[in-house]
Amino acid sequence: MPSFPSFLLQQRNGPGQRDYRVLLALTLLVLISFAFPPLNWLGAPCYSLIALWFTRVLGTSGNAHPWSDRLYQALGLFAVVSQWMWLITPVKLESSGIPLVTSWCLLVGWSVIRLVRALASETKVNERVLMGAAAGYLHLGLTAGLVMGAVETIQHGSFRPLTMASMMELSSDSVLMVSSSFAEINYYAFVCLTTVGYGDINPVLPLARMLSIATSIIGPLYLAVVMGVLIGRFSTDLKGD
Repeated sequence: MPSFPSFLLQQRNGPGQRDYRVLLALTLLVLISFAFPPLNWLGAPCYSLIALWFTRVLGTSGNAHPWSDRLYQALGLFAVVSQWMWLITPVKLESSGIPLVTSWCLLVGWSVIRLVRALASETKVNERVLMGAAAGYLHLGLTAGLVMGAVETIQHGSFRPLTMASMMELSSDSVLMVSSSFAEINYYAFVCLTTVGYGDINPVLPLARMLSIATSIIGPLYLAVVMGVLIGRFSTDLKGD
Protein backbone atom coordinates (compact mmCIF):
# COMPACT_ATOMS: atom_id res chain seq x y z
CA MET A 1 0.00 0.00 0.00
CA PRO A 2 1.47 3.42 -0.93
CA SER A 3 2.40 5.90 1.77
CA PHE A 4 0.16 8.87 2.53
CA PRO A 5 2.04 11.50 0.44
CA SER A 6 2.40 9.21 -2.57
CA PHE A 7 -1.24 8.21 -2.29
CA LEU A 8 -2.17 11.90 -2.28
CA LEU A 9 -0.14 12.69 -5.38
CA GLN A 10 -1.04 9.58 -7.38
CA GLN A 11 -4.79 10.20 -7.43
CA ARG A 12 -6.32 11.11 -10.75
CA ASN A 13 -9.56 12.56 -11.97
CA GLY A 14 -12.28 9.93 -11.91
CA PRO A 15 -15.44 9.47 -9.89
CA GLY A 16 -14.35 6.08 -8.65
CA GLN A 17 -10.83 7.19 -7.72
CA ARG A 18 -11.33 10.46 -5.87
CA ASP A 19 -10.97 9.96 -2.15
CA TYR A 20 -12.54 13.01 -0.53
CA ARG A 21 -11.70 11.58 2.88
CA VAL A 22 -8.11 12.74 2.40
CA LEU A 23 -9.32 16.31 1.84
CA LEU A 24 -11.58 16.16 4.89
CA ALA A 25 -8.81 14.71 7.07
CA LEU A 26 -6.36 17.45 6.06
CA THR A 27 -8.98 20.14 6.68
CA LEU A 28 -9.79 18.76 10.13
CA LEU A 29 -6.09 18.64 10.99
CA VAL A 30 -5.81 22.37 10.31
CA LEU A 31 -8.82 23.03 12.57
CA ILE A 32 -7.29 20.85 15.29
CA SER A 33 -4.02 22.78 15.03
CA PHE A 34 -5.90 26.00 15.76
CA ALA A 35 -7.78 24.44 18.68
CA PHE A 36 -4.63 23.15 20.39
CA PRO A 37 -1.71 25.66 20.38
CA PRO A 38 1.04 22.98 20.74
CA LEU A 39 -0.08 21.64 17.36
CA ASN A 40 0.16 24.96 15.52
CA TRP A 41 2.97 23.58 13.38
CA LEU A 42 0.45 21.27 11.64
CA GLY A 43 -1.44 24.11 9.99
CA ALA A 44 1.08 25.27 7.40
CA PRO A 45 1.98 21.85 5.90
CA CYS A 46 -1.70 20.82 5.85
CA TYR A 47 -2.58 23.97 3.89
CA SER A 48 0.07 23.01 1.32
CA LEU A 49 -1.17 19.42 1.11
CA ILE A 50 -4.74 20.66 0.59
CA ALA A 51 -3.58 22.80 -2.34
CA LEU A 52 -1.69 19.81 -3.77
CA TRP A 53 -4.76 17.60 -3.36
CA PHE A 54 -6.89 20.05 -5.33
CA THR A 55 -4.38 20.55 -8.14
CA ARG A 56 -3.57 16.84 -8.51
CA VAL A 57 -6.98 15.24 -7.99
CA LEU A 58 -9.06 17.95 -9.69
CA GLY A 59 -6.30 19.10 -12.02
CA THR A 60 -7.41 16.93 -14.96
CA SER A 61 -10.89 17.90 -16.06
CA GLY A 62 -10.87 15.99 -19.34
CA ASN A 63 -12.17 18.97 -21.33
CA ALA A 64 -11.03 20.24 -24.70
CA HIS A 65 -8.77 22.90 -23.19
CA PRO A 66 -5.74 21.20 -21.57
CA TRP A 67 -4.11 24.60 -21.07
CA SER A 68 -6.80 25.30 -18.45
CA ASP A 69 -5.66 22.29 -16.40
CA ARG A 70 -2.01 23.30 -16.70
CA LEU A 71 -2.83 26.84 -15.62
CA TYR A 72 -4.80 25.50 -12.64
CA GLN A 73 -1.92 23.26 -11.57
CA ALA A 74 0.55 26.11 -11.93
CA LEU A 75 -1.69 28.32 -9.83
CA GLY A 76 -1.74 25.68 -7.08
CA LEU A 77 2.04 25.47 -7.05
CA PHE A 78 2.35 29.26 -6.97
CA ALA A 79 -0.14 29.41 -4.07
CA VAL A 80 1.94 26.96 -2.04
CA VAL A 81 5.16 28.87 -2.76
CA SER A 82 3.56 32.21 -1.88
CA GLN A 83 2.22 30.74 1.37
CA TRP A 84 5.65 29.61 2.55
CA MET A 85 7.30 32.82 1.39
CA TRP A 86 4.76 34.71 3.48
CA LEU A 87 5.28 32.47 6.51
CA ILE A 88 9.09 32.79 6.57
CA THR A 89 9.17 36.51 5.74
CA PRO A 90 9.60 39.00 8.61
CA VAL A 91 6.30 40.47 9.71
CA LYS A 92 7.43 44.03 8.98
CA LEU A 93 7.60 43.25 5.23
CA GLU A 94 3.89 43.80 4.65
CA SER A 95 4.00 43.27 0.88
CA SER A 96 4.79 39.56 1.35
CA GLY A 97 1.09 38.90 1.87
CA ILE A 98 -0.02 40.31 -1.48
CA PRO A 99 0.90 37.24 -3.61
CA LEU A 100 -0.74 34.98 -1.03
CA VAL A 101 -4.02 36.92 -1.04
CA THR A 102 -4.16 36.97 -4.83
CA SER A 103 -3.14 33.36 -5.50
CA TRP A 104 -5.24 31.73 -2.77
CA CYS A 105 -8.37 33.71 -3.66
CA LEU A 106 -8.04 32.58 -7.27
CA LEU A 107 -7.14 29.02 -6.29
CA VAL A 108 -10.02 28.49 -3.88
CA GLY A 109 -12.56 30.01 -6.27
CA TRP A 110 -11.39 27.79 -9.11
CA SER A 111 -11.12 24.75 -6.82
CA VAL A 112 -14.66 25.11 -5.50
CA ILE A 113 -16.01 25.25 -9.06
CA ARG A 114 -14.09 22.10 -9.96
CA LEU A 115 -15.12 20.40 -6.73
CA VAL A 116 -18.81 21.08 -7.33
CA ARG A 117 -18.46 19.71 -10.86
CA ALA A 118 -16.68 16.64 -9.51
CA LEU A 119 -19.42 16.06 -6.95
CA ALA A 120 -22.04 16.45 -9.67
CA SER A 121 -20.28 13.80 -11.78
CA GLU A 122 -20.48 11.20 -9.01
CA THR A 123 -22.84 8.36 -9.84
CA LYS A 124 -24.21 7.98 -6.32
CA VAL A 125 -24.51 10.13 -3.20
CA ASN A 126 -22.63 8.13 -0.59
CA GLU A 127 -20.48 8.74 2.48
CA ARG A 128 -17.44 9.63 0.39
CA VAL A 129 -19.31 12.29 -1.58
CA LEU A 130 -20.78 13.82 1.57
CA MET A 131 -17.28 14.02 3.05
CA GLY A 132 -16.12 15.89 -0.03
CA ALA A 133 -18.98 18.36 0.24
CA ALA A 134 -18.26 18.97 3.93
CA ALA A 135 -14.53 19.34 3.29
CA GLY A 136 -15.18 21.91 0.58
CA TYR A 137 -17.26 24.00 2.99
CA LEU A 138 -14.64 23.83 5.74
CA HIS A 139 -11.92 24.66 3.25
CA LEU A 140 -13.73 27.87 2.37
CA GLY A 141 -13.49 28.94 6.00
CA LEU A 142 -9.83 27.98 6.29
CA THR A 143 -8.94 29.83 3.11
CA ALA A 144 -10.83 32.90 4.31
CA GLY A 145 -8.84 32.74 7.54
CA LEU A 146 -5.56 32.42 5.66
CA VAL A 147 -6.39 35.37 3.41
CA MET A 148 -7.58 37.45 6.37
CA GLY A 149 -4.30 36.71 8.14
CA ALA A 150 -2.40 37.99 5.12
CA VAL A 151 -4.62 41.09 5.00
CA GLU A 152 -3.81 41.74 8.66
CA THR A 153 -0.12 41.47 7.74
CA ILE A 154 -0.51 43.93 4.86
CA GLN A 155 -2.65 46.40 6.81
CA HIS A 156 -2.08 46.16 10.56
CA GLY A 157 -5.25 46.64 12.59
CA SER A 158 -7.63 45.46 9.86
CA PHE A 159 -9.47 43.35 12.44
CA ARG A 160 -9.95 44.53 16.01
CA PRO A 161 -9.47 43.66 18.73
CA LEU A 162 -6.77 41.14 17.82
CA THR A 163 -3.61 40.36 19.74
CA MET A 164 -1.78 39.77 16.47
CA ALA A 165 -2.06 43.44 15.52
CA SER A 166 -0.06 44.58 18.56
CA MET A 167 2.46 41.77 18.08
CA MET A 168 3.09 42.76 14.50
CA GLU A 169 3.77 46.40 15.23
CA LEU A 170 7.06 45.67 16.97
CA SER A 171 7.88 42.15 15.82
CA SER A 172 10.83 41.46 13.55
CA ASP A 173 10.17 37.72 13.55
CA SER A 174 8.69 35.83 10.65
CA VAL A 175 4.95 35.42 10.23
CA LEU A 176 5.38 31.76 11.22
CA MET A 177 6.52 32.85 14.69
CA VAL A 178 3.19 34.57 15.42
CA SER A 179 1.06 31.85 13.83
CA SER A 180 -0.63 31.09 17.17
CA SER A 181 -2.60 34.34 16.76
CA PHE A 182 -4.12 33.12 13.48
CA ALA A 183 -6.56 30.98 15.47
CA GLU A 184 -8.43 34.18 16.30
CA ILE A 185 -8.63 35.22 12.66
CA ASN A 186 -9.76 31.75 11.57
CA TYR A 187 -12.41 31.82 14.28
CA TYR A 188 -13.66 35.11 12.85
CA ALA A 189 -13.52 33.70 9.30
CA PHE A 190 -15.86 30.84 10.24
CA VAL A 191 -18.14 33.28 12.07
CA CYS A 192 -18.45 35.16 8.76
CA LEU A 193 -18.81 31.97 6.71
CA THR A 194 -21.70 30.73 8.84
CA THR A 195 -23.21 34.27 9.09
CA VAL A 196 -23.42 33.93 12.89
CA GLY A 197 -21.97 37.35 13.70
CA TYR A 198 -20.98 37.29 17.38
CA GLY A 199 -19.49 40.77 17.16
CA ASP A 200 -16.44 40.13 19.34
CA ILE A 201 -14.10 40.76 16.37
CA ASN A 202 -14.86 43.49 13.86
CA PRO A 203 -13.37 44.42 10.48
CA VAL A 204 -12.13 48.00 10.64
CA LEU A 205 -10.42 48.83 7.34
CA PRO A 206 -12.24 48.76 3.94
CA LEU A 207 -10.39 45.71 2.56
CA ALA A 208 -11.15 43.72 5.69
CA ARG A 209 -14.81 44.70 5.52
CA MET A 210 -15.16 43.69 1.87
CA LEU A 211 -13.43 40.38 2.57
CA SER A 212 -15.81 39.73 5.48
CA ILE A 213 -18.81 40.47 3.27
CA ALA A 214 -17.50 38.19 0.50
CA THR A 215 -17.01 35.35 3.00
CA SER A 216 -20.53 35.81 4.35
CA ILE A 217 -21.94 35.60 0.81
CA ILE A 218 -19.85 32.62 -0.31
CA GLY A 219 -20.82 30.42 2.66
CA PRO A 220 -24.60 30.24 2.06
CA LEU A 221 -24.07 30.23 -1.71
CA TYR A 222 -21.87 27.13 -1.49
CA LEU A 223 -24.42 25.34 0.66
CA ALA A 224 -27.24 26.21 -1.75
CA VAL A 225 -25.34 25.00 -4.81
CA VAL A 226 -23.96 21.81 -3.29
CA MET A 227 -27.24 20.88 -1.63
CA GLY A 228 -29.00 21.39 -4.95
CA VAL A 229 -26.51 19.15 -6.73
CA LEU A 230 -26.62 16.39 -4.10
CA ILE A 231 -30.41 16.44 -3.74
CA GLY A 232 -30.80 16.32 -7.52
CA ARG A 233 -28.42 13.36 -7.76
CA PHE A 234 -30.13 11.57 -4.86
CA SER A 235 -33.56 12.08 -6.43
CA THR A 236 -32.29 10.68 -9.70
CA ASP A 237 -30.97 7.60 -7.88
CA LEU A 238 -34.35 7.04 -6.21
CA LYS A 239 -36.17 7.28 -9.53
CA GLY A 240 -33.72 4.83 -11.07
CA ASP A 241 -34.26 2.35 -8.26
